[in-house]
Amino acid sequence: FVISSLNAYYDENLEKEFPEFNYVMQEYKEGLLLFDLMEKEIWQKAQTDSLGLEAFYQKNKDNYKWNQRIDAIVASSVKLEFVEKAQKFFKKKKSVDYIKKQLNKDAVVNIMIDQGYFEQGSNGLPKDYKLSKGVSDIYKEGDYYYVILGQKILPSSTKSLEEARGRVVSDYQQYLEEHWLDSLKKEFTYKVDNSVF
Repeated sequence: FVISSLNAYYDENLEKEFPEFNYVMQEYKEGLLLFDLMEKEIWQKAQTDSLGLEAFYQKNKDNYKWNQRIDAIVASSVKLEFVEKAQKFFKKKKSVDYIKKQLNKDAVVNIMIDQGYFEQGSNGLPKDYKLSKGVSDIYKEGDYYYVILGQKILPSSTKSLEEARGRVVSDYQQYLEEHWLDSLKKEFTYKVDNSVF
């Protein structure tokens, strides 16, 4: 009983016995409080405040733009011969399904085809490729060969809120944090004791 009581007392008074442990525990508690406060005041608010997010987007929508884009079909392969064949099929206006059927046989993928909108400099396009309509030359980048069928070039435009949601939410969180800190600085005064610091 004595040993058990002593151990219980020891456990309950660790912070008094060991100042370093006390500092760690205090830092941990304050970190949890700060995390909880940030969650409530900034992160959760940015996710749930749809009107505030919409207003923030409308005020800053010039920051969320598409670069010039192209509606294109990109064929790529590690083997030049298959890209050359894809280039011929593009020139003959064959469909993507037809090209895949002709070049990917016996469950072997010889050609990969990606289609959609690509920004200039996007990872889906070779670095040297300049946006243009029609069938491109063959490009080599790393181990891959590429040919692109450019269908339509779209000018630079503003992204919708849905298209830019991730970045808008991140920027809105930063905006909320800055304004929250400013309001705290106005409400509370503090002084740093430089000698202690």
